[in-house]
Amino acid sequence: MEPEVQPILAVRFGLFDVDLVHGIITRQGTRLKLQEQPFRILALLLQRPGEIVTREELRQALWEEGTHVNFDGSLNAALKKLRSCLQDDAENPVFIETVPRQGYRFLAPVHQVYARASASNELGQVASNDADGVEIHLSMEPEFSPAKAAELQREREKEESVRRWAEISFLTAAILFGSWVLFFIVYPVPYPSVQRMVRITNAGDIDETGGIVSDGTRIFFLERYGGGWHLMQTSVEGGNAEVVAAPFANTRLFAISPDHSQFLIGEFRRPDEEMPLWLWPVQGGAPRRLGEATGRDPAWSPDGAQIVFVHERALFVVQRDGTQLREIARSSGVPHAPAWSSDGEVIRFHAENGGSNTSSIWEMNADGSKLHRILASVTQPVSQSAGQWTGDGKYFLFSGCQNNDCNLWAIREAWNWLRRTHHDPVELTRGPDSLHVSIPAQTGSRVFAFSLRSQRELKKIDPRTDGSVFLAPNIRTDEAVVSPDAKSVLHIDRPDGSLWLSRMDANKQLRLTNAPLVAAAPRWSRDGKHILFTGVQAGRARQIYILSADGGGLRAVLPEGREGTAADWSPDGTQIVVCMRDVKIQNKFGIYLFKPETGAFTLLPESRGFAEPRWSPDGRYIAALDESNHHLLLYDFQTEKWTPLAEGGLLSRPYWSDDSASLYFQDQLEKEQSVFRIDVPGGKIQVVYRFKESLHNSAHYFFNGLDDKGWLYVTVERGLTDVYALDLDLP
Repeated sequence: MEPEVQPILAVRFGLFDVDLVHGIITRQGTRLKLQEQPFRILALLLQRPGEIVTREELRQALWEEGTHVNFDGSLNAALKKLRSCLQDDAENPVFIETVPRQGYRFLAPVHQVYARASASNELGQVASNDADGVEIHLSMEPEFSPAKAAELQREREKEESVRRWAEISFLTAAILFGSWVLFFIVYPVPYPSVQRMVRITNAGDIDETGGIVSDGTRIFFLERYGGGWHLMQTSVEGGNAEVVAAPFANTRLFAISPDHSQFLIGEFRRPDEEMPLWLWPVQGGAPRRLGEATGRDPAWSPDGAQIVFVHERALFVVQRDGTQLREIARSSGVPHAPAWSSDGEVIRFHAENGGSNTSSIWEMNADGSKLHRILASVTQPVSQSAGQWTGDGKYFLFSGCQNNDCNLWAIREAWNWLRRTHHDPVELTRGPDSLHVSIPAQTGSRVFAFSLRSQRELKKIDPRTDGSVFLAPNIRTDEAVVSPDAKSVLHIDRPDGSLWLSRMDANKQLRLTNAPLVAAAPRWSRDGKHILFTGVQAGRARQIYILSADGGGLRAVLPEGREGTAADWSPDGTQIVVCMRDVKIQNKFGIYLFKPETGAFTLLPESRGFAEPRWSPDGRYIAALDESNHHLLLYDFQTEKWTPLAEGGLLSRPYWSDDSASLYFQDQLEKEQSVFRIDVPGGKIQVVYRFKESLHNSAHYFFNGLDDKGWLYVTVERGLTDVYALDLDLP
């Protein structure tokens, strides 16, 4: 016999009992009034707890087919009455949840009560005086007792409280996160800036190639004096500079050890050349050789255990005692000024960019791995150099230059998770002085930098009588070249590097080139009708250009992939001699004969590493300098051999006399910056003129050629180079 199916007589949820037989609902024994339609909706929901009862299902259960009624309005009214009876909230439901666009769902646990076979013994009826129905009291199992129902309700309320606290916590976290995002975006970390700039020295003749070193209380630098240099010191607060009793005649001080016990020094002829490296006690005494280390720009590691330095195109590391000398990296361009990060994990340096007259800052791990640029090639500034970290490692400071005008820049290294930080380079200074070679002090908020201010003028000097004539006072130029008829002058304007032609007798000027082309080394043709010059554009190889003297017909002459640094005309104007190389396969430049009309070129034998070629007026010789500017050499087309002519500290480009019998040149490191003459092919060197004024002031003289009467064209630079302290705000 099949078991009897027990019908559901009543259900219980929370504090409510529902008699499905008689349509009665009570709360803790107290009967509640509820109309038929709301009760029928409740009954449908109780039969399927936790499930969605659609609005269509409710319509079919409440109204017969064909009944015309405002369904939505009637259903909403019935649900409103039902929720009011249950003291339920549609926005935060405990019992009946509205499921948008679907229907409704009963949320609370439902306990069902079934009729027993012996219901006559357990079911009693209590007549109700209310005409609406009869209340039925059922004998329940213990788990459905009022105490158990109250306990379940408390658990439900506890769960609801936990849910509400979770919602409040989530909302609070969302508000806090949104506030942080808003603060992060709207209120970023401010940009760094210069708060104060104070001049530390008043020397005026400081050689910036010697760098700046500070021990926290003093700064050290090089000062040019006649044909030599003095190592100088002064307080970080300024004052009179004093000569340091250095161990060598020309002593370059590179760095001080982190424990301030030893200096890194070198002995030099030119402060920018490679030299043997020495350790010199700060308290005085004899210096000690740093093993076999020879190079440039050494720098201590933060722990003082190692020293990195540059030798040729490579970076080397050596231990403090001179042992374990090894190469760690090699650069495509000549590296300069390596610097360690404050944690000793990273080394940065700047290197010349191949094919352009600029440099970029590179970074690598301390072992030489992962070498890469830190700024994209299109990032301002165009040329970067001389970088150092601040004492706290928060910022990296460097010199950013364009057309020889340099300013101080900063890159933020550290992250700030509370506020948005800027990691693009920020320009801290801008003119009128050129600032470079920044050296952070121990505090991290003060740096020392060179400031260069100069005035230039073009003059003509008679070496026989010492008479002179000013041709162009107060010109902003790096180079000036007088035309063959002595009526016009070509000069390179600073700071944009444009090429100008000025008439000496009419005060007229003609601009020949415009940015972004930066001109250098201009040369007149023999007939004065054409101009040859070197042009540089950011990101491109240096090129040789030709244009007419009236500014028309500008054209590049070198083939694609070739880089040229200086050129000169042949006597008949059909060829040029050019210092050139193949950018992809050749590191050293060579001297080539080049025909602009056909593009054909020929390398002169044994000319790799030579520069500044000059063709003699008679066409027989070509004079050139070696790449160190120490030696003047002569090529003879008849013998097809090079002959050394002269040696010096820093030789300028040579100039021929009109009869090709003599060469004139200047040694800028000679005591009086004198101009010399040597007879060709191998005569005695004679002094043509001594710039005695250079011994008594900060003037520098640059020899620019001579006229047909033997007068010298000279650019005079009266410059002041001093050390400044810059107090920075580095947020």
